[in-house]
Amino acid sequence: MKSFLKTLRWSTWLGWQIESNWADPWLFALYLIIKPITGSLVLVFMFFAARAVVQTPPEFLPYVYVSNACFGLVGTVMFGMSYVVVTDREHYGMLKYIFVSPTRFQGYLLGRGIARALEGIVGGGLTVVAGMFLFSEVRSSVVGGIDWGWLVVYLLIGGAMLYACGMILASAVLNMHRNGMFLSEGIAGVVYLLSGVIFPLSELPRWLQSLALALPTTYWLEGMRRALMGMPPEGSNLAKSPLTGLSNAELALALVATTIVLTAISQWFYRWSVRRAWRNGKIEEQTGM
Repeated sequence: MKSFLKTLRWSTWLGWQIESNWADPWLFALYLIIKPITGSLVLVFMFFAARAVVQTPPEFLPYVYVSNACFGLVGTVMFGMSYVVVTDREHYGMLKYIFVSPTRFQGYLLGRGIARALEGIVGGGLTVVAGMFLFSEVRSSVVGGIDWGWLVVYLLIGGAMLYACGMILASAVLNMHRNGMFLSEGIAGVVYLLSGVIFPLSELPRWLQSLALALPTTYWLEGMRRALMGMPPEGSNLAKSPLTGLSNAELALALVATTIVLTAISQWFYRWSVRRAWRNGKIEEQTGM
């Protein structure tokens, strides 16, 4: 355990240094603020454009804004942990030395993922705060709806869920070439569509709703929205989601159950992928492609 914690500490420090090494601290802080906020503003302007054409309920703006801010954490962790394999193997040529060192390889990947998670938490938090200042709809929804207890619960369970997702992607990239870096981006796009980030699950076809309900990110995003804004207004299309009937406890239990299954799959897939990558020389391979 002591060795694992030491690996976790130094890999987190290394990950943060790599992420911020290209700029001085103030410029990097500005990057953390501008990038997620401008990404959310794209959806905000799409909302206003839609409202100018058709009657769009005002509760859709905080729904989209907060969902997108929270999903930034999913993207940073999933992409970050898998991209570690590409950069350390292909760019720096250090993955093989890390793998054969006394460090715990999973602890190293987890530490690098935590560094990206810190970036996502800071960016997401600042995005929500900026939305409260800029848009009255977001301010009224968030100020009156924050449940700090459930927010902590969903962040903790979500952290375990994102770690399992990141391990699956990192394990897959171990046996892929340099172009494996696009795997996490593609999967993040699919998850973005199916997890109810920009529209409620009730708008999806029935067969896609079943697929969406199998994803732990769906339950996590619903829980984060409830913890930050409360339940959707009665009679709204947002209240027609198949998850609306679940209490916070039931939603957390569903998230825990899907996370446990995902974690078990990730550990099996990690061991299988490491054995295959070691046998085929993929850990030290530099494809140059």
